[in-house]
Amino acid sequence: MYKVYSRHPAHCCRLFGNCPHRRSGRTRYNRLPMRLTRSALIVSTFALATLTMATGAIASPEPAGAWLTSSATQDPTSGSMSDLRQEIDRLRLELAKKQADLEAALERIKALEAGTAADPAPAKEPTPAPAPAPAPATATSPAKSTAPTTPAKPLVNLMPPAPMPAPIPADPTIGPGGLMASMQADYLTAYPTVPDASDAKQLALHLRGLTSWCTKANRENTKQFIWVGRVDQGTIQTNGKNVSFMATFVNSNRYFTVPITVDQSVIARVRTRNGIDPGDLAFSGIVQPRVRVNSRRPAPSAFETPYMLAPYIEFFFSFNVKSIVPAAGPSR
Repeated sequence: MYKVYSRHPAHCCRLFGNCPHRRSGRTRYNRLPMRLTRSALIVSTFALATLTMATGAIASPEPAGAWLTSSATQDPTSGSMSDLRQEIDRLRLELAKKQADLEAALERIKALEAGTAADPAPAKEPTPAPAPAPAPATATSPAKSTAPTTPAKPLVNLMPPAPMPAPIPADPTIGPGGLMASMQADYLTAYPTVPDASDAKQLALHLRGLTSWCTKANRENTKQFIWVGRVDQGTIQTNGKNVSFMATFVNSNRYFTVPITVDQSVIARVRTRNGIDPGDLAFSGIVQPRVRVNSRRPAPSAFETPYMLAPYIEFFFSFNVKSIVPAAGPSR
């Protein structure tokens, strides 16, 4: 390309800048080798830099989605930065929306839990499983019916209801029950109706009339009767010349217990080694009714104690026994 007109070796001037040939002027165009050397050095340096950058890129590759370009200068473009900012803004908005939805859902859950605790829903009855299909009939096992069957109820030992007691005859001679029935009949004749309790005036007049009726009924029904009953052996008590015990009279399956106190001479005919005859005895004496008005008792109480003759009227009586002898027959 260039022609050197000197006869000395070509590398002499490259290696030794102060070459004697240069000083002597033997060489023409002596600056040409230096220019070539500088050009080669620039090309080598550029190639080395390019190789270093390529090696670094291979050793540490950029992550996926990086916004840097792969150009030789490695400078980001304005378009990629704008896209990145838009994507970040979109993700922030979406995150804020999801957080708001989550908070709303948590509030609804708390409200539902509070409502459930205050008013629990009734438990649903389990749905009965469908009945299996009937098996086909065979020679050894006939087909079974698929008709619904009523579940068997547990067996209960039902006792027959107790029979209603027969009405007590209105006969004072059979016992305390007969005396009360007789006086009830007289009451119904005098007072077939009872005024309403809400009418205070009419009720006061009715109670005043009942007081007069009780006084008259007690006087008219004081008589001597013979009642058949038994002595309660566990209640016999001796106090000097007197003997006290409880006598039971039964009228139409209704029991009346009466306290009695007599002189020991009265029980002479019914006395036994162990006390008093436990069988039926005939009690003869004076019966004096003592019915009275109770304005706070318009109807019978649960245990009917004391006995109730009519609304607002309670049944009492005393029995002054004069003699006790074995009874010819049982009480009625």
